[in-house]
Amino acid sequence: MSKAVAAIRAEIARKQAEIEALKKALAALGGSTASTGRGNRKPRSEAQKRRISAALKKAWAERKKAEKKAAA
Repeated sequence: MSKAVAAIRAEIARKQAEIEALKKALAALGGSTASTGRGNRKPRSEAQKRRISAALKKAWAERKKAEKKAAA
């Protein structure tokens, strides 16, 4: 059993080394290995936040009303 465990661990180490090499190659090409998320968006003003909040609340209220109507 120890030979099987050693073989699996060796394979894991080989795959991790391969992944690191691929990450380095990607970084060299100018790509990013990390997720950028929403870092490129401009910050929203308070007025924009209020408008978005009001629109979402209205949409949620309409959906809740439609669900109640469908359940009745």
